[in-house]
Amino acid sequence: MSVQYVLPVGVHLDTEPSGDAAAELDEGYEVHWRDAEDPPHYFFYAQISVLRLDRILRDALALMPARCHAVLEQRRGDEAGDPSAPAQERHVSELLPRSEIAAVYARYRFQILHDGMIGFGFYDPDSPLEVFLDDHKLLSLFSGELEPFEGLLAGLRVPHRRHLETVLDLGHEHLPLAALHERTKDERHAWLARRKFEVERCALAMRRRLRMHLEPQRRDEEAADHDDE
Repeated sequence: MSVQYVLPVGVHLDTEPSGDAAAELDEGYEVHWRDAEDPPHYFFYAQISVLRLDRILRDALALMPARCHAVLEQRRGDEAGDPSAPAQERHVSELLPRSEIAAVYARYRFQILHDGMIGFGFYDPDSPLEVFLDDHKLLSLFSGELEPFEGLLAGLRVPHRRHLETVLDLGHEHLPLAALHERTKDERHAWLARRKFEVERCALAMRRRLRMHLEPQRRDEEAADHDDE
């Protein structure tokens, strides 16, 4: 029996999360073998309730080698700059101890899991092993073998699906956490406007702690191809 899919705070559907649109979304994953890439690898694409993403990210990070790279992507605002530029800026760290990446993830876990403007992940430069949670909070996993990720997903009872309907198939928008108080009259949400939830502030702090540099991108490289090639 699959677990109910729960949306992150910073990704809003055109219909309210309690409405019919959200009800169409379920947990699940697709897996594809990509033999045209070098090196060939399996690509897992997963939609998992935000209430369970923390566990799978921590477990996946524990599978990484002792030293790996961290990645932070930050979505550009609608008002930002050149429309021909990539929708996200991608920042990559030098090779770092896994424990250092884990400490930064633990410190900014809420923002990573819920802010609709950022994505976060990590990878091994010497193998296809990679984990990335994008700004839709959809999870991409890359590995030269079906394990370890097939077992990790099975352990959480995330069902395999031949075709996965995701938030990308529905009308949606991305919101930074600090802006959410503007979308509701409920004063209980005003605490989200505190400075520590401002996306520019937390993204800058993560980049500094992980000693990241901006990675040049072309628009035709910015989005992963989620179809079986």
